[in-house]
Amino acid sequence: MRQKETLKQKAYCLWKKAKLPDFFNRKGPKLTPAWEVYACYLEYTVHAPAWRRASSFMAAYHNEERHWTTWQKAVAKWPFWVWQRLAQASIGEEECDVAAIDGTGLSRTNASQHYLKRIDSKRKVKRYVQQMTLIDVEKRKFLSWRIRAKPRGEKVDVPYLIRHSPVLPDGVLMDKGFDSNPLHSWLREQGIWSVAPVRKGCMRGQYRKQLRDCFDYSLYWQRNIAGSLFNAVKRLFGSHMRAKTMRMQYAEISSRLIAYNIIRKIKRYFLQSVRKL
Repeated sequence: MRQKETLKQKAYCLWKKAKLPDFFNRKGPKLTPAWEVYACYLEYTVHAPAWRRASSFMAAYHNEERHWTTWQKAVAKWPFWVWQRLAQASIGEEECDVAAIDGTGLSRTNASQHYLKRIDSKRKVKRYVQQMTLIDVEKRKFLSWRIRAKPRGEKVDVPYLIRHSPVLPDGVLMDKGFDSNPLHSWLREQGIWSVAPVRKGCMRGQYRKQLRDCFDYSLYWQRNIAGSLFNAVKRLFGSHMRAKTMRMQYAEISSRLIAYNIIRKIKRYFLQSVRKL
C-alpha cells in the first residue's frame, strides 16, 4: 500500500515542480486533475503495461473510477510542451561535466522475427522509431531527447539536444557517426569541447586533425554508459512501442525516460545518505 501511494506522491511532486496547471480544459466539467492523469500514466509505464490495469489501479487505490479509454484520451490531448516541462523537472539544475550523445531504435510492435521479414527477402523490415538522447555520464540520467518516426542522420539532432537541455555540459562524447568538422566547430562556439573518433584517412578539418593526432581513449570509453542506459530502460519498460500515433509514441518514450530519471535520482540520494552515516 505504501509503495502504491508513493507513486502518487512522485507524480504530484513532479507535476508541481514543473509548474503545470491542474486542468487543461477551459470549458466543461473539471473532475480529475491533470496530475492524477499523469499518475495513471506513470503506473501504466512502470508497473502495468496495459490501460485496463492502470485504470483498475486508479479505481482501487484512489477511488477514481474512469473507463480506461478516458485516461488514454486525456493523455493523448496533451501538447509536447507538457512533456518537456516534466522532463526538465525530472532532470534538475545540477551541473554536467561530461555528456554523451547516442541513439537507439524501438520497434513499433512486438512481432516475431518471422513477420519482420518481407516475402522472398533475407533482410528485416526497418520500420523502427529513432530515439536520440543526451546523457549525463556521471549522474546516469537523460538530459534531453528527440523522437523521429522516420530514421534520419544522427548529426542533425545534436543542436536540438543541446538547446533543449536544461543543463549545458562542458564536454560531449560521440561515436564515429558524428565525425564532422562543422559539428565540432558549432560545439566549440557554444563553449563545449567534443570527442569523436575520426574515420580512416582523415585529411581535412582542424578539429578532426586534432582528434586524429591526440585522442583520449580513456575519456572516450565512458561513452559506453549511453548503451548501458538504453539497455536498462528497455529491460525495465520494454524494447517495443505500444502506442500507434506519433503523439502517443512521444509521450510513451518521454514517460519512460522521465520515470528512469526519477528512479535514478532516488537511488543516488539514498546512496549519498548511506555514505554520510
